[in-house]
Amino acid sequence: MNKFVIFASVFGVLVAASAVLGAPAPQVDAGPRSSAQDVQTVRYYSENNGLDGYKFTYELSDGQIRSEVGTYKDSKDADGNDVKVLFVQGSYSFVGPDGQTYWVNYTADENGYHPKVGTGPTGGIQAGQDAPINSA
Repeated sequence: MNKFVIFASVFGVLVAASAVLGAPAPQVDAGPRSSAQDVQTVRYYSENNGLDGYKFTYELSDGQIRSEVGTYKDSKDADGNDVKVLFVQGSYSFVGPDGQTYWVNYTADENGYHPKVGTGPTGGIQAGQDAPINSA
């Protein structure tokens, strides 16, 4: 039962994350590209601690930034049994084709996905930061 609850929690977070990742992404000109215009990884970090959680961060040369931390916390299921649930905190941002910075700070847990969205240079994740981002 415990493995099922963990699987269901992870599956729910992945489904919620895929919905958020469907947000508008930066548009790229379909014309010819030179190597100077290719997007490069500026910073990357990933740590997977199995059932102790995970964290990752990446920054790209086109202004995209994403960072996320996942940890398990103790909770109760509908029958009152002790279970572990995945708690996720993260943030991502990108520069749109209009030059505006778009950002999302989010949490996800047994009660669903909880985003805070905005635009502008403040409020979201900044270069060099890691999740969790507490401002929004």
